[in-house]
Amino acid sequence: MKKVISFLMAAAMVTSLVPATAFAAGDVTATAKVIDALERGKDFDGVIDAANAPELQLKVTSADYTTGGSTPTVDVTVSLDGAEFTATDAAGFEGMVKVTNPAAVTVATKEFSEDEVTYTLTGQLKKDDVVAINLASKMTKVSVGKTATVSVDSKMAKADDLVYASVLDKGIKASVKKTVSVAVDEVATINSKGLKIEPSVDDSYAVGTQFTLKLSKGFEFANTTVTGAADWAIDGSEATFTAPSVDEFTLTGIKVEATSAKVGDVATIKVTAKNVGTASVEVAKVVDYKVGVSVDADEDVPVIYSGTDVNNTGLTDDSDHMTLEVTAEETFPGAWSMRQGFNFTLPEGVYVTDVDVIEAENFLQGNVAVGTTEWEAAFKAAYDKGDYNGFTFAKRVFDDVNTNLAADPASVTFKLQLVADPTFEGDVKLGFEGALVDAQEVTVAKFVKPYTVKAEQNDVIIDYRNTSVQTPITITEAEAGLWAANSVFTLTVDRGDMIQFEDDATFSVNDSGLELKDEKTKDGQLAFTVKSESDEAATVEIKDIALFMQRNVPAGAYDLKAETAMSTAYDKQAIYAADGKDNNIIDDVADYSKVVKEAFINVVTSGRDNDNLFTTKVVVPVGEAYLMAGSTKVELDVPAYISATNYTMLPIRAVSKALGVNTNNVLWSAETKTITIMYAQRIITMVVGQKTINVNGSSIPASAAPEITGDRAFLPMRDLATALGVTDITWDAATRTATLNGGK
Repeated sequence: MKKVISFLMAAAMVTSLVPATAFAAGDVTATAKVIDALERGKDFDGVIDAANAPELQLKVTSADYTTGGSTPTVDVTVSLDGAEFTATDAAGFEGMVKVTNPAAVTVATKEFSEDEVTYTLTGQLKKDDVVAINLASKMTKVSVGKTATVSVDSKMAKADDLVYASVLDKGIKASVKKTVSVAVDEVATINSKGLKIEPSVDDSYAVGTQFTLKLSKGFEFANTTVTGAADWAIDGSEATFTAPSVDEFTLTGIKVEATSAKVGDVATIKVTAKNVGTASVEVAKVVDYKVGVSVDADEDVPVIYSGTDVNNTGLTDDSDHMTLEVTAEETFPGAWSMRQGFNFTLPEGVYVTDVDVIEAENFLQGNVAVGTTEWEAAFKAAYDKGDYNGFTFAKRVFDDVNTNLAADPASVTFKLQLVADPTFEGDVKLGFEGALVDAQEVTVAKFVKPYTVKAEQNDVIIDYRNTSVQTPITITEAEAGLWAANSVFTLTVDRGDMIQFEDDATFSVNDSGLELKDEKTKDGQLAFTVKSESDEAATVEIKDIALFMQRNVPAGAYDLKAETAMSTAYDKQAIYAADGKDNNIIDDVADYSKVVKEAFINVVTSGRDNDNLFTTKVVVPVGEAYLMAGSTKVELDVPAYISATNYTMLPIRAVSKALGVNTNNVLWSAETKTITIMYAQRIITMVVGQKTINVNGSSIPASAAPEITGDRAFLPMRDLATALGVTDITWDAATRTATLNGGK
């Protein structure tokens, strides 16, 4: 049987999924798991042959080979406790190991003993690669209660004492797929997959072994027959039957009544096999709402890339964009009142492209039984009514209640096909709400971005052509090989009619295998096309960037925007329940921002020759949370104060207010403790603790140094005036007011 890696831990499962601490060390991070752990009875001879042996699997969660040019190697030491390997030579140990891509990664035995082996892996592992080690061995002791464990010591992962074989006395296990909800004084059928009972080890029980099921306090069994046990009998909270098989078997149709249980109580069934053992399993929970919404907790949440269509245009990903199955179900027949409407809600920026109604049971419409077809029609009408942001179901979309109260509770199970704005990232929580239902939500999918853009703010003074952008733009791929060949990326500065990229930018790619073509500036935009897919997550760096700016471009901040092959296809994606008029595709209903870096370009002045001196009169009452800039009163979050050296100290926020400039032009760097002020043609910098002002690259002695007070940066008003070319500063001791007389 093909072994499958799972990242969920469930003690009731036969598969042993014992988590190990995973951490980054060197180039690779991995998690360690034991798959198909053995459980044997007291007659076990201890021999674990290769054909039936569990596997120790190391799954790579990240791999980074951006540094160094040599072929990477990593040692992995595997040690046993309570067992010894059956391999006797290096070749035998190497034969126990399989890797996902043997052409890329080779395995050699470095050293070994009876209970420990060290392997050397040579080559580049990739994310999601698996190193599988067969644990063929022999237990040293095989009495009841003994175990064999495996430990891993490596730079890529560490794990201690993962149990891979156990010797057990006879016993039983019991499980259900998931718990169900039940209302007070009502009856619920336990999960449709039934109650599964199985032996802990072979021959734990025989056909005809007496079984007893005992419900916890407040609950009773409510049906006299079940599927799977011909001699089922109940007496209040107790049920009896005999085993129909020596192997696992399932009882379906078991009904539980919450006779005296209260909201929040959990129904637990204790399963007892006579002279064998017991097991307990939770089957139901008492809730105070009448309709419950759930997903299968054992299923992994689907991960979908945002900003592309359902065909994943521009990407190599094969996701079908479908959510988990969602079930909305009454806790008892007739509980779902349709007198008022109800809604299924989605996060802003997430849109539906299709709905698959898998099952709909016990709903009536006009007193006629209806199913998936009618629910699909209802979903379409509801999405239209919800303005394509969610589903708004009208009043009495189905009959008010199921009039046949003897029937099973009504339930509908469905999946949604989703797309999301390029800006959306995170869990998709499907909400359920309405006037006559309790609000709930379940996580049905997760969106991640296929790329990230990193850029810094660049403060520039207009120079018509070749205005230099000092920092690069980097675009990073979310995972190896994700960007498809011929995918186009385009970058634009806001107000492209006035600010355009020049032709001299250079494009480079990290050592990832990604190749580009058509790297160029076209129509004032930076653009490149993927020529071939990457082997490792790629990073594209664009530097030596220059701008052509119109002379009359207003001072202020201008954003960097991105468009890609993915976003183009996303905008054209057909939406669910399209009306054929105004709302047909995503572009008709979505309103997302294409900005990937706000204030990428900050124009300090709106004219080359504009170097006017500061002309405003600024009055600063010390200790007051305001200042006067001309005739305008400016509120401050913290007041100015007098320093120990008798200088008026202004908070940074006050500076931008006093100068009447955009806050982007007054900057604070916590890392370097530097204040930067850009006013007209002047770029002024001061560093906390240093009595020097730098104006356009020239240093001027200062009378005082900037200070940190109460986690806020303050600068001396007199030195700010000097930097602005203002010499007239007065101090009124009576009113404790400092005045900066601009223009003098």
